[in-house]
Amino acid sequence: MNLKNKLLTSLASKKGNALLLATAGAIAATFSVYFFVSLTTLSDDSKQRVAHLYNAYQMGQSLKAKIDGADVNQARLGNNIEKDIEAPIDELFHNGSYITLQEMIKKAVIIAADDPTATARSGTDVGYDLDNSGVLIKYADSSGNVITPDSNSTAVVADVHLFVNLAGAPDADSNSPYVDGAPFYYILMDDSQVATTGLTKTVDLVQFPQGILSTVDGGPQAEVSVVLPQDDEV
Repeated sequence: MNLKNKLLTSLASKKGNALLLATAGAIAATFSVYFFVSLTTLSDDSKQRVAHLYNAYQMGQSLKAKIDGADVNQARLGNNIEKDIEAPIDELFHNGSYITLQEMIKKAVIIAADDPTATARSGTDVGYDLDNSGVLIKYADSSGNVITPDSNSTAVVADVHLFVNLAGAPDADSNSPYVDGAPFYYILMDDSQVATTGLTKTVDLVQFPQGILSTVDGGPQAEVSVVLPQDDEV
């Protein structure tokens, strides 16, 4: 049976939609095929917010995978205490550390993407601020409680709470809510860094205390978690 007939047959079954999606995914992965995605209901600003939140989420996902040991086919989280998780990895990934996007790239944790807002506003490809973008790492136990760094805790580290700052270059036309010449933080979850002291978090950490990867209420949402320089433009 050829591929077309297989797809038609799958649609007639109760599991047709799921199978069709799985088949489409397999085709895309195998042949680098690109499928249509409807974005017509989203404004340009909404698309930018979604892109920024997705990039921040990927920073968190990539960092969690590194700490968990995915790059060496291990599963450290849920099986080890703090000192045993930290022993084989760089100090940049230790509990309580803040790792910049620049350092993440150098450690081959993630590949940088262009800043969609700065690129759209300038008309040329512009990257994120690699030094002011970064992630604060907190280890947590099975109850979701944060483990104090260097506490010699015997609690098993079940998860990591990751708080992302995603910054772009200062916007030449409208850098509010930040002062002129300062990095523009599309997403700000950690205000403990020198550059972020006194700034307002863009994500409600009372609602999402587990950070960027939180699944509470569906996790952080783009429209209320991401600020853009054009927000204050009339």
